[in-house]
Amino acid sequence: MPSMHFPRRALGAVALPDGIYVIGGYDGQRYLNQVEKLDIARNEWVLLAPMLTGRCSFAAVASSDCKKIVIIGGFNGQALDLVESYGVGEDVWRQLPSLPCPRYMHSCLISPD
Repeated sequence: MPSMHFPRRALGAVALPDGIYVIGGYDGQRYLNQVEKLDIARNEWVLLAPMLTGRCSFAAVASSDCKKIVIIGGFNGQALDLVESYGVGEDVWRQLPSLPCPRYMHSCLISPD
């Protein structure tokens, strides 16, 4: 496997049909907003639009139609109540309504209901 552009820990990852998306994390000095995708067909990491807020230890989930990735909460020196959505076909991040309370080191899933 090729190396990612940015070393990181406490990152989020989502597998979609077009590749593996690696999001945010912590590089030992700063909270990252960088996003890259492992393009499986080309076997290379592609840089994508950065998140609006750098963070680590968040929940990341793909929509059931694989057109969006949602990032929930996280940590960047403090617990976050922020939620962002990434449009896979658009390469654009959008701010969503905040959580009722900050949270990090959690997980989530999308229910079919």
